Amino acid sequence: MSDNNSSNKLSGKTAIVTGAGRGIGAAIAQRLANDGAQVLLTGRQRGPLEETEKKISHAGGQARVVTGDISVPADVDAIVKDAVQAWGRVDILVNNAAVFDEPPFMEVSPEEFRTTFDINVLGTFLMSQRVAKEMIGAHSGSIVHISSIDIFGADGPVTAYTATKAAVSSMARTMTMELAPLGIRVNTVAPGFINADMLVKTSTPAVLDHMRNDFQRVPLRRLVEPEEVAAAVAFLASDDASAITGTDLVVDGGLTANLYAVETLPEPMIPLGTAE
Repeated sequence: MSDNNSSNKLSGKTAIVTGAGRGIGAAIAQRLANDGAQVLLTGRQRGPLEETEKKISHAGGQARVVTGDISVPADVDAIVKDAVQAWGRVDILVNNAAVFDEPPFMEVSPEEFRTTFDINVLGTFLMSQRVAKEMIGAHSGSIVHISSIDIFGADGPVTAYTATKAAVSSMARTMTMELAPLGIRVNTVAPGFINADMLVKTSTPAVLDHMRNDFQRVPLRRLVEPEEVAAAVAFLASDDASAITGTDLVVDGGLTANLYAVETLPEPMIPLGTAE
């Protein structure tokens, strides 16, 4: 491809990206195509997927669109069959699709809780299992789940979502133990606060301005861009990460490196060596 950030590290590879119509998923799909992979874009709505496909095609990449609900086994089978019929194999799977729409803990219904798990966890499981069956024959493959820094702690009233991301991270580790001997690597990428549509929907203009320009809670003092998450995924999907499996790669601008305790004190602590 002609993009300045393009490389050929994924040339000849094939990939499926779920939830590829917007935000992180779209950025991941474009990056994989940029690096030479042929990419199948999937999600429940065709319109956003076709927009991603247009961007990839315009940049000289190759992509195809297949709609489906990853929580439905028949849809999952159809998605993977389309990729195999088109390319003969699947080298890379990125489980990005997720829902993030729920009221606070005391108000969330069993149906809302179940729906979040159906997409975020069951869907990830179904896609991974189905694709792994194709990868086994080649004794090669890379599966990347998109989790969240929420696996390390809570940052809002999203009980079901946070629980699903912890489940996805745990599932990646257990998958690693079974699939590594078969040549399949499994990792997760855990993004922090991302400068994407979901944040825009849930933030006031003042909050957005603070996060984008002086996000003091984050050592880098800014939001993470979708393209930065995509770069991490592309690395894990490539042969450059051939010895990496079963890990959570955190992309959060340093947020989780800081316990944020000292910063909340009413006065600075006395440095060691200077106390009387």
